[in-house]
Amino acid sequence: MAHSTLTARIERALVEQAGLYAAVEESEGAIVLTGRVDSPESCRAAEDIVARIAPGARIENNLEVETTIPQDAAEFNAEAPTHLQPPESVAEIEDEGADIAPDFTDQPLETTGIEDFAEPLRLDTETAGILDETENVVVPPTDPVITTASGNAEILGGFEATSLDDQPVEPSAEDPYLGDEAIADAIRRELAEDATTTALRIDVEVRQGTAFLRGEVEGLEDADNAEAVAGRVPGVREVREDLRVRSV
Repeated sequence: MAHSTLTARIERALVEQAGLYAAVEESEGAIVLTGRVDSPESCRAAEDIVARIAPGARIENNLEVETTIPQDAAEFNAEAPTHLQPPESVAEIEDEGADIAPDFTDQPLETTGIEDFAEPLRLDTETAGILDETENVVVPPTDPVITTASGNAEILGGFEATSLDDQPVEPSAEDPYLGDEAIADAIRRELAEDATTTALRIDVEVRQGTAFLRGEVEGLEDADNAEAVAGRVPGVREVREDLRVRSV
């Protein structure tokens, strides 16, 4: 499937004219719509908009209707809360015994295994290529992800298969639930701090917990890595990647 100027124009029209967020692509001469909407009427409205912009084009409407989405803000606010209300002041947080700014500097730094790589491994001709299966296999640490700001180097992540820390996601300002923009910010941080995706330039958008990844990557492995990294961020229900792969 391909993304073109026509499909980008249709996506903008869906948002501006009907408030619909959907992925639009061209495949084998057809305009393909994917995404989630709140009613069958929205599905039909999306088709009408596509028909006006691309008259005569074949339309494949793969939009999914989510009947559990509230129809309006009043209905959403009328629902009984299912989560505990967050503290309303610093005093309440302190009364519960929680730290305002937790300090982790007293925790020891684990360096186990680093000494195994201080000297290069040398094997004589009799033992070269032979490994004792009873010996423990030591895996060297991943190269760290480093950035520079004002001339100072800063380690963002690395030394393990994933990023250095779990990404916290703040609740939205309107309610105690995880907000879409907060989830999107956490995904951007996770992509920047993970050793497999730090060099990728990816646009991130989150709508109702569904993460949309757009941009251009070198290979299919980069696209798979980006999807996996975004999927482990708290609050992400689904990841939909629309990444263009240069090598394909």
